Amino acid sequence: MSYKNHKIIQKSPDDWAIVENNHEPIITQELWDKCREVDRSVSRGKRDHKDVTAPLSGFLYCDACGSKMRQHNGSKGCKPAYTCGLHSRCGGDVCSTHFIKQYLLEATVLAGIQAKSGMVLREDDAKARFMAYKSRQHETRSAEEKKREAEVKKRLDELDKLIQGIYEDKVLGRVPEDVCINLLEKYSAEKKSLSAEYAVILERETADRQDEEDIDEFMSRLRKYAGATELTREMCLDLIGYVTVDENTGDRSKPRKIHIYYKFLDKELADKHNALA
Repeated sequence: MSYKNHKIIQKSPDDWAIVENNHEPIITQELWDKCREVDRSVSRGKRDHKDVTAPLSGFLYCDACGSKMRQHNGSKGCKPAYTCGLHSRCGGDVCSTHFIKQYLLEATVLAGIQAKSGMVLREDDAKARFMAYKSRQHETRSAEEKKREAEVKKRLDELDKLIQGIYEDKVLGRVPEDVCINLLEKYSAEKKSLSAEYAVILERETADRQDEEDIDEFMSRLRKYAGATELTREMCLDLIGYVTVDENTGDRSKPRKIHIYYKFLDKELADKHNALA
């Protein structure tokens, strides 16, 4: 029923269970993880008339309308290119072409990857720089926040002891019942508030740990492609989240913006079908 050495058994008509380590796995964990990663990618990739999937097929989005770019095969001496998918379907009234030659786009993305892989190999502070970039995508944990975490945890432990003590005093009759009730309400309200704050703190802490794991994996993959002179499909699937393409004004003297969003470094798209959703 799965890639792992598991089997699913039916304990009763409405009760099922998974038994782990039941038999040899069908495929390796590494291959399963890679397949799942490809499945989560924004790109499914389409083969061209030569039965070849271009490296960036499915990764490109128009930065104006957010729709995917459509690949056009070269004909009559023209080189393959990409245009805005919405423009291709509905015309210039909804969006401009965003036309860009495939070889130029691939060269731009390759240069970006080469720059980052070179940074990993040459600069000792590469990880710190990547971490700083990634941490700007969410609130960073300051020294004050870490101090607050310790304070909240300590107070929650104290409240548990206080609440337990009040119940014992009430049972033993050492404290009047109305006093016990008032104290319980007070401490319970404080505990509820602090518990909510502590949950947020732990969520941020988890995000910090995930950031570091993501950066380690990103750097490992960059090292794998250090010195690469050609953009490949595998390279894009390993490193690229998605790419947005600026409008083509027709003015060659005006630079165009090609923004590369990397896996593990940038946020994932909320909607694979539209980069602006």
